[in-house]
Amino acid sequence: MHPPFGGPSGGNYGGFTPPPGGYGVPPGGFGGPPLGAIVQYSEKDAGTAFLLSYFAGFFGIDRFYVGHTGLGIAKLLTCGGLGIWVIIDAILFGMGKVRDHQGLVLRRAPPVGNPTVDGPTLLLVSMFLGTLGVDRFMLGQTGLGIAKLLTCGGLGIWAVIDVILIGTDAMRDAQGNSLRWQLAHHALQWARRAGVQLPRHATC
Repeated sequence: MHPPFGGPSGGNYGGFTPPPGGYGVPPGGFGGPPLGAIVQYSEKDAGTAFLLSYFAGFFGIDRFYVGHTGLGIAKLLTCGGLGIWVIIDAILFGMGKVRDHQGLVLRRAPPVGNPTVDGPTLLLVSMFLGTLGVDRFMLGQTGLGIAKLLTCGGLGIWAVIDVILIGTDAMRDAQGNSLRWQLAHHALQWARRAGVQLPRHATC
């Protein structure tokens, strides 16, 4: 008796036997990142950490805030590494490269709109070329970029304000979108579209 649909008996196709359980969707399914990559976020806020680093980095308060007690003491006793460590940490905190004492990524607010401008890149541009208005040009805000350029970043005041806005994720592009900080933004959006119930601190 021939098996249905003309297939050979025993499921042996020319010497090849399908694996136990047959074929199917791989573990975790298609099209989405592993959920473990989007739920492990710190209770410490990235924007707050940046502000502490930017204004009180000489005292090591930024490192104390994220639970790096030893580094905080060292930074305090060395006056922020004579200022060098302060600058480096301000950049690292602003770019989201520093994790808390448990190794968790610092929390950010959920993205707004469809972020396309890279946050870390914009922060560096704003810190070093902000007086020329390059950051505003990158955001598609040509008029503000020209005004910032002609006023040398509002005599430096506007330049500082923009660095703070970017570092605290309060800056928006010409279309009102927030900045893109890391791939976790896309992972979080995927999880929400899939209807996954996320923990309270699953933000980026």
